[in-house]
Amino acid sequence: MTDLREDYRGYVDETELYAGRGYAPLDHRCRQLFSHVGVLEGKTMLEIGGGEGLFSLWALANGARKVVVLEPEAEGSTIGAGQKLEGHRRTLGIAEEWLVLQRQTLQDYEANGQVFDLILSYSSINHLEESACVLLRESENAWQRYMEIFKKVNTMLKEGGHLIISDSGHHSLWGLLGLRSPFAPTIDWRKHQDPELWRRLLNQAGFEFRAIEWHRFYPLRMLGVGWLTRFVAWVTTNQFILTMQKP
Repeated sequence: MTDLREDYRGYVDETELYAGRGYAPLDHRCRQLFSHVGVLEGKTMLEIGGGEGLFSLWALANGARKVVVLEPEAEGSTIGAGQKLEGHRRTLGIAEEWLVLQRQTLQDYEANGQVFDLILSYSSINHLEESACVLLRESENAWQRYMEIFKKVNTMLKEGGHLIISDSGHHSLWGLLGLRSPFAPTIDWRKHQDPELWRRLLNQAGFEFRAIEWHRFYPLRMLGVGWLTRFVAWVTTNQFILTMQKP
């Protein structure tokens, strides 16, 4: 995949993808996302709510064998994420059997016995059952609705396979102040949950814990990790990366 890696790097920079920031910040984000799953060489991946597929394309460019992207949008959309994904795939010369777009929700998707080495949910976990997500800390019914979702996810992972969830947490400086973060003004903190809650739920669904990290911003990458990374997350987007594994 060496040629694809270089082609993808040039394509992202030339077309100013990743919100105009280009390849280096995208590469930085993906390396942190996948830092606890080992090499991607030869692995299969399912991405839940993959948008235009930039993370899935990065995985393919770094050795993944096949990626299925779930992006539930209407067929025939002229401005939708799915159409953009297909455009990226064609431009980069990636075969359809390597990058498969399914315009379905996770709940509707049927893997038909296929199991994956890796499942990624990036900024999509709260949208799977948004009304239930808001109530997870107080409603047994909401808890069980997500439990059923995660049990389905478990059946689609190989033994030893990894689930990566990245999202904004429930508690942040801006949430405590009742304000919108200037770094992410569209976030409604009520509709998100902290990684510790997802960890407990996933433990009950049969997953084992591997790691929790907080997003390291590309412009601040030289500042290191630890408490500083957690503080920066708390005052910005509060974005975490939770890695779980199927035993």
